[in-house]
Amino acid sequence: MEGKMGTEHGSGSSEQMMAEHMMKMWEKLDEKTKKTVMARMLESKIMMKEAWIKQIQFKIETMKMIKASIEKM
Repeated sequence: MEGKMGTEHGSGSSEQMMAEHMMKMWEKLDEKTKKTVMARMLESKIMMKEAWIKQIQFKIETMKMIKASIEKM
C-alpha cells in the first residue's frame, strides 16, 4: 500500500475500474440491447425525479397543514 486510498490493488479507484468494465460490456452489446438499456436508464431517472417531486409535494402539504393549525390558534 502506498499510503493513499485506492492504490492498494494497483492504479485507479474501484469506481474507475467498474466504469472501465462497464464500457467493455457496453461495447459487446448489440444495438437493440443498447437501445433498451438506454431507455431503462432514462426511465430510472424519470422515476427518481417523480419520486422526489412527490416527496416535496408531501412536505408542502404538511407545512400547509401546520400553518393552518397555527393560524387557528
